[in-house]
Amino acid sequence: MKKLIAVFAFFSVLFSANAHEYYFAFGEVEYNVSTKKLEITLEISAHDLEFDMKKSGITLDNHIENQTGNADFKKQLETHLAKGFSISVNDSPVPLSVVGFDVLPTGLLYVYLESGVLELTKSIRFKFDLLMESFPDQQNKITFIRNSQKQTAVFLPAKPTEVITL
Repeated sequence: MKKLIAVFAFFSVLFSANAHEYYFAFGEVEYNVSTKKLEITLEISAHDLEFDMKKSGITLDNHIENQTGNADFKKQLETHLAKGFSISVNDSPVPLSVVGFDVLPTGLLYVYLESGVLELTKSIRFKFDLLMESFPDQQNKITFIRNSQKQTAVFLPAKPTEVITL
């Protein structure tokens, strides 16, 4: 009987190791007044993003944490993120480029992006539906910082875009 319980416990842990009941991604977008660029950090579950990338047809030969020096992967990451995270100013899309990324031992991926030089006017529009197609319970949140003032926006599958008034 003890062996049966041990086997059951082992498989319970094995099958629940990669499962989680919540899906969140966070972004911090700061407007740097001296460079006139947006500096962005996205915090995402690395294995959720890997799953999403594979689901969209991207072949990964390694886990994200083993891709740090891979320029081709960095471009794939930039293209994939652009499908689920975008910024518009005056109804014009703001091109974003991946500066780098880190994967923590906890499995969290931090992606660092930057815009080109831009002037902010009355509002900024965000689309942040990253991972929502793969994970219907996905919720994302942005914190926008300008002149030390913070504003937040929450993104849900039913509301993937938000406008922050400046």
